[in-house]
Amino acid sequence: MTPPREVYILDTRAFVVGALPPEVRELYITDGVLEEASRVARTMNRAVAHMEEGRVRSVAVDEEALRLVRKRATEIGELGKLSEADLEIAAAAVAFSKSGRKATVLTDDYALQNLLSSMNVSYRPVTHKGIARQVVYLHRCSACGKLYGRPLKKCPDCGSKVVRVRSTTRRVTRTQDP
Repeated sequence: MTPPREVYILDTRAFVVGALPPEVRELYITDGVLEEASRVARTMNRAVAHMEEGRVRSVAVDEEALRLVRKRATEIGELGKLSEADLEIAAAAVAFSKSGRKATVLTDDYALQNLLSSMNVSYRPVTHKGIARQVVYLHRCSACGKLYGRPLKKCPDCGSKVVRVRSTTRRVTRTQDP
């Protein structure tokens, strides 16, 4: 029997609200999600129970996929808004996709949805509507106006605060499940 081709990767929020789709047979989390879940006993207990039942499996992060995800997150200005677990989740989805599996990420995190959308990776919100627009952010000095491709606290030129600003947006072509 061939294994199912579609997999779901869960972020920590999926554990917090217990949003495990009953129709899905292959559910995965990363070590980063397990670490985030361990900060809340109730969430950790649920995660462990799902893993012991075989309902949820842990997946190792592919370093090449993680490198690609970090690069893309930097390009769109989201790196400073994403946790290490978020990056691992995106990397797992990219790795599954490269292996010929359809990967869908369950997340309410708008920064993660923005990253996934920019990489044409499927996602499904857990309790919220989800993003309507894909955004690329830049980081601009609030005084001298110099633009930076990565988040900084202070401008290296003048010492003023660097703020995140929208550069471009485009309507999201839904790659998420209905």
